[in-house]
Amino acid sequence: MPRKKSGSGSKSRSRRASKKAKDSGSAVSEEATSSTRQAKKTTKSRKREVNLDNWVEKHIDNIVSLTGLELLGLTREQYIDLLKDIIIQLYGSTSSYTKAEVVAKRFMRYSEKVYPIIASRLAMQLSKFTPAQLEFIVYNIGDSILGLAPKIYAEVKKAGRDDLLQILRNKWANMWLKNKLPVLPVECPKCGFNALMPDLSCLVCGASVSEREVKERINFKEAFTDFVGSLTCEQLSDLIKYDYVLVNGLGIKHPKERRTPIDVEIYLSRSEKEIVRREYSSRCTGDVGK
Repeated sequence: MPRKKSGSGSKSRSRRASKKAKDSGSAVSEEATSSTRQAKKTTKSRKREVNLDNWVEKHIDNIVSLTGLELLGLTREQYIDLLKDIIIQLYGSTSSYTKAEVVAKRFMRYSEKVYPIIASRLAMQLSKFTPAQLEFIVYNIGDSILGLAPKIYAEVKKAGRDDLLQILRNKWANMWLKNKLPVLPVECPKCGFNALMPDLSCLVCGASVSEREVKERINFKEAFTDFVGSLTCEQLSDLIKYDYVLVNGLGIKHPKERRTPIDVEIYLSRSEKEIVRREYSSRCTGDVGK
């Protein structure tokens, strides 16, 4: 009897071991199947990734045509160099294929941001401009005009495009007020840009001018007479002690006013000092506090 019991237990253990092995084999099989599926899924996902370098190379001509940038007259290589990173940003996710027409529509939707970038790059990269390129740059240049104005101004002058010159002056002024100071520099007598520095050199045309030229440009005599007439007696009394006034794009300033980095010192002639004395004598003698 004990031997039979022992045999029965042995068979039971054998069945359990067999079942365990079968379960283990099943688990391994399922894991292997899952891994295979995952590998196939990953491979499939990788296959869907779009190579943007190749996409740009293939569709650059279409993008240029759809966005109207063919007017710039660049070579294919120049267009790729100019637009590649912009197109890649506009393309979006590389997990799915996007048509050139869709990217072109995005391009035009964001043209107010994209065109200034293109204009800036053209101005920096090209040594000379065609009429179409020059117009595109002037009409679309943004903040970078503050650094590129000398080159663009020279090209506009060379082309004799006075119409573009005024647009460029306005853009310079707007970008200066936006990025530099809330007041413009004195207008340069040579180029007409508000770009004259305290040393009387121009940031745009590079000219160095005289005080006499500055006075003529801003009609100093008339402006100074009006300025003196607006001062209080105390201010007139102080001004008599100075040999100069300050000038910027807003006009004439009293020497005691807070100075900005762009204020220009304009020295007063004998006749101009006499204007101050006469004004003081006529309004303030015996009543300095007025």
